Amino acid sequence: MGEPLTREPIRIILDTDLAMGAPGSDIDDGFALALALADPGLRVELVTTVGGNSDVVTSTRLTRELLEVLGRGDVPVVQGAPADVVAAEEIARRVLAEPGQLTIVAIGPLTNVARALAVAPGVAGAVREVVVMGGVFLEQTNVAAMPGEYNFWCDPEAAQAVCESGARLRFVGLDVTRQVRLSREDARALASEGKFGRIAARHTEAWIDFQERVKPREAIEQGSCALHDPLAVAVVTRPDLVTWTEAHVAVETAGRVTRGVAVADLLMWENPPEPNCRIATAVDAPAFRELFLERMAALP
Repeated sequence: MGEPLTREPIRIILDTDLAMGAPGSDIDDGFALALALADPGLRVELVTTVGGNSDVVTSTRLTRELLEVLGRGDVPVVQGAPADVVAAEEIARRVLAEPGQLTIVAIGPLTNVARALAVAPGVAGAVREVVVMGGVFLEQTNVAAMPGEYNFWCDPEAAQAVCESGARLRFVGLDVTRQVRLSREDARALASEGKFGRIAARHTEAWIDFQERVKPREAIEQGSCALHDPLAVAVVTRPDLVTWTEAHVAVETAGRVTRGVAVADLLMWENPPEPNCRIATAVDAPAFRELFLERMAALP
């Protein structure tokens, strides 16, 4: 029997509103970047930044600092919306230069991706795939102040533009991401596993503290935090971690009380709309947890 064929890594552009390192800010984008770099099946070719969890200038600075911590200061970082259109233009340029070769992994508001599609509509057909952490499709947020999932709520027009683009889309939303958790105990274990682990552990504990304070009656947020963005990164090479369902998704842009809400038609009735994406509807949380912790332990 011959040697098994070696698959080439999937080449990605990671679009992020990274905030790990900013006081009281979410930490999952930082873990997502670390996981993308630790996955031997991925090659991060470009990181673009977008305003969301922090302002875009801060996100750009924090991204570069975290890449240095991870020993990957060579990865280019391009600042994007709302301050610059450079990121959208760079996404479009790279995707069009190599049709079918680049996957966009979008883990922040979809402003840069929507702008790239507007700058060059050919991006929709040229991109290998767009994997999005965003939306909630089978449930709802149950929070009137933010009825849509955060990334969609920040820029619902961009989310709807991506849905309408015709690109190959996969959405990983709160239905599954809220089920994958990092506990205080996990964070403390990470602190003994290298420079990144020490930094990430400190910020994770601070984030859990913050969540407990602002969400005192949300039971799932007590003692742990969700790994929303790392799950979206993980499914690029491990799609088996979640269950996928074809759907037609639209995002509310003008609703008085439903800003950013994703309406998912699951194609169950006769004469359904054409599917425009696949959505994650279930997750193997233990398998993801094992993979995530193993990859984090291997980082410097």
